[in-house]
Amino acid sequence: MEGKKKLSLIVKSEETFGISLWVSQEFDEEYNSPVMKKLLKDFPIESRRTIFPQREEVEMTNEGEMRNEPQFYLTIDGVVKSLTV
Repeated sequence: MEGKKKLSLIVKSEETFGISLWVSQEFDEEYNSPVMKKLLKDFPIESRRTIFPQREEVEMTNEGEMRNEPQFYLTIDGVVKSLTV
């Protein structure tokens, strides 16, 4: 786009939530066990209790020369517009 520059952002998205469930007395809650990894992957998102809402922050900014061709344009007043419309 003439008169425009490319801007690329690396964004970190993070959410902290709680999961409550019953387990047997013998359950080993080692955080990186295969059972715990499967629980975190498969537990229904709608049943997780949000402790800290999702936060997003910019990790890195790059402007100018880059390989990808942006598909969106950010106006001066903060409106994101698609270039493919």
